[in-house]
Amino acid sequence: MPGLIGSQGVRPGALNMNRIFRALRYRTEQAQFVTYHRPGIYDTDTYGVPTGSSFATPELLLPDLPAIIRPALTADYQKERAGNNIIGAARVYTPNITTIKNYDNFDQANNTNFNEIEGWDRLITNYRTIYALPIYSGTSYTTPDTGWTTDSGSITTDGESITNTLTGDGYLLHTATSKNALEADRLRFKIKTNFELTLTTFKVINAAGTPETLTYTPDTLAITSGSWLTVDVPYLSGTSATSVYRDGTRYAVTVGGTYDYETNVNKLELNYTGQTAGTDTVQIKEIEFYKSVSWHVHSLKDMTDGYIIFNCVRTRGRSDAKRRAYS
Repeated sequence: MPGLIGSQGVRPGALNMNRIFRALRYRTEQAQFVTYHRPGIYDTDTYGVPTGSSFATPELLLPDLPAIIRPALTADYQKERAGNNIIGAARVYTPNITTIKNYDNFDQANNTNFNEIEGWDRLITNYRTIYALPIYSGTSYTTPDTGWTTDSGSITTDGESITNTLTGDGYLLHTATSKNALEADRLRFKIKTNFELTLTTFKVINAAGTPETLTYTPDTLAITSGSWLTVDVPYLSGTSATSVYRDGTRYAVTVGGTYDYETNVNKLELNYTGQTAGTDTVQIKEIEFYKSVSWHVHSLKDMTDGYIIFNCVRTRGRSDAKRRAYS
């Protein structure tokens, strides 16, 4: 889209932002899907002080918001006692709020807790993919990567996704040759079915001498037929809870188990129930452990009928060199 993106960003005028996002994403990768995050809002006591014990509104964790991010400063390394303080600034372009509210997770008919993007809301981006699980080996598009197995039915691939044709309830399991994912802090994948499936758990298993398991347990997460559901969750030990949103509804996800994320990743396992027929299938794609950058909305620069411009800051980062040295 020559001339639309210049040194000062998107030029004013009548813009079809969805068309711009598609063109820039496919041609230049400047546009991307980000995960919108607003931390939970606690109840308050009679003095208006947050209690810190229960949420008046749970967190919003909504993937697949299209955005153009133009960093003014991605990282400024300044020494601190506990490592590096990484401060950055960026200008972020999103569609207008009417367009955003047409996306299922942001639609107030489905999600009454989302009103608009406000100050200190977060836009989480993929800074770098640390480990992407392979879909196929070599040039084969009919036989999946030898790391994929199941206890129910058969597995095939079209080169973009793995398909499990079921003969009963079961799991889809990938076993890798011990992959290092120390810098990763988030896990992301997409899943689709042709029936109503319940995703009971998904697990990351490390390659320690005695393997340890990090288990994500969604609260009755039923995945409806026909559309891809994006799951984007923290990959950090000590996390106690996170969220998966489907059509604006939050499904709480507990995270637990003894797990050392500094040890190499060995397995990813998805467990599901609900199979009723031999034609029932589960598909999974775009599975990756990635290092994220969290941009915090600092101010609203411009709002038009075509787009919104936010000034965002990256408030804090970590030193992967020190993290690796001390692990």
